Amino acid sequence: MSEKIVEIKSILKSYNKKVVLDIDYLSFQEGKIYALVGPNGSGKTTLLNILNLLIRPDQGKIFYFNQEVSWARKEQRIELRRQMTLVEQSPYLFNTTVWNNLAFGLQARKLPYSMQKERINRILNLVGLSNFQYRKVNQLSGGEMKRVALARALVLEPRLLLLDEPTASLDQRYIDILERVIKRVNQENKTTVLITTHDLSRAYRLAQEVVSLLEGKVIREIPENIFRGEMIKNRKGNCLKITEEVSFVIGTEKEGISYIYIDPRDIILSLQSFQSSARNSFLGKIVKIVEQNHLVKLEVDIGVLMVVMITKESFQDLRLNLGRSVYLTFKASAVKLY
Repeated sequence: MSEKIVEIKSILKSYNKKVVLDIDYLSFQEGKIYALVGPNGSGKTTLLNILNLLIRPDQGKIFYFNQEVSWARKEQRIELRRQMTLVEQSPYLFNTTVWNNLAFGLQARKLPYSMQKERINRILNLVGLSNFQYRKVNQLSGGEMKRVALARALVLEPRLLLLDEPTASLDQRYIDILERVIKRVNQENKTTVLITTHDLSRAYRLAQEVVSLLEGKVIREIPENIFRGEMIKNRKGNCLKITEEVSFVIGTEKEGISYIYIDPRDIILSLQSFQSSARNSFLGKIVKIVEQNHLVKLEVDIGVLMVVMITKESFQDLRLNLGRSVYLTFKASAVKLY
């Protein structure tokens, strides 16, 4: 088994008296790709910043190759951070050439020019920008800037690569390039990669392990059909109001803002309104279809997007396709409250 590259214990971080991260234990093995998933505000970016030693937790311990670094001195933190690199969701590039952006970190490490040149050319070729050495960054497209930011990180040959929503706001062509680069770097250099993403299909496609966060805590469920809303009472009973049009009946007396989770396997999909005692039933349209082994994952727009899992046999028997109207039905007891 590979060694643990990073390990955190009893981490707590708050901003303005609001807890944004509260993790009892989490570890990452060297040489693997991990995906951190969860809704906005779940603590993914804060976790990356703590792992990169950019911010300190209020409580808890961080271990890097079994060495505690939670309260390391500035010089030690700088040395450790040279072994890891964070690429932020909106990365800052110096207003100069692509070459100068990539050379900056190498010059700070006092690498000989011949080594700088070899690394820069090799990495630019890897990310598909082999002829962009002297291009000014203000002449780049959004996708090209993302690739330069990734190249600037990779040229340092980090042992730990932290990527915060690297494919956000990119078209599929650039997404495919970035995914290929991440896989290749992991396989060839054994680089440990932690990537945050809202796209669960990408998480499963890229990562060997998926870590799910909600309100700063690690949760067991992967966040499909996790919703935030306000508890209300109406003619159906106690409900969580998601939008003006969508409310889920839930068996609880809780009040105020809450999170719920509905297992995609607890939802019945039908072509006609399903007659049962279930108190939640919605008409929607299929907007996405993804095969997953012997199952088919459907995304259905009922006013909010819901994920349903059915067997391939059921999918074929119902003759489902994109745009098809379907009913989703589930019991109030299927709505799990956080």
